[in-house]
Amino acid sequence: MEELQRILDKDNGNFIDELKGRWHDFCQKVQFFGVWKKMMKPPMGMDKAEQALEILRVLPSMFPSMSAPPKRVRDASEALVHVLEEKEDPNVYLKKRPLSCPVLIVSPSNCLLAVGDVPITTFPKDKVTEGALYLLAYYYALHLTYPKCVATLLSVIQTEVLLDKIHERDLTSSYKKSMAEWKAFIGQ
Repeated sequence: MEELQRILDKDNGNFIDELKGRWHDFCQKVQFFGVWKKMMKPPMGMDKAEQALEILRVLPSMFPSMSAPPKRVRDASEALVHVLEEKEDPNVYLKKRPLSCPVLIVSPSNCLLAVGDVPITTFPKDKVTEGALYLLAYYYALHLTYPKCVATLLSVIQTEVLLDKIHERDLTSSYKKSMAEWKAFIGQ
């Protein structure tokens, strides 16, 4: 996160707290947006980690890209997050995964962030609410290109949460459509 601060707003000592606040606000609006679009159920009875995982699973459908995920990927959300099945080995999953982009792997006790098939860092499961921010920090720090199947979503987060403009050539029709729908929903 500190690297993200260095890249985007190095002189702002409150950057990380402000970023987490914007992410929290975005997630709250996304929950209403998801319920409105009938993609999510109201989060009643769910703890913060369950809500965060549900948001990460549904976000690619709310802000869809024109490109489908690779054939061996069940859903575009697999480009972002994978919840381990009982007794599933994260290393085996990473070796079989057809994407090389950063991914958040969630186990019953913690979260693992990996790039390609290389585990990079772990953090407590209660921090999964900030998982997407960690993913974006790696995209920025390693100068990675967004996977086509979630490019629209990551561009939306880039502009709405990170407050970082995207290049004119990256203003795809799916991004423009998603942003128009999002702005209409939040009343901007």
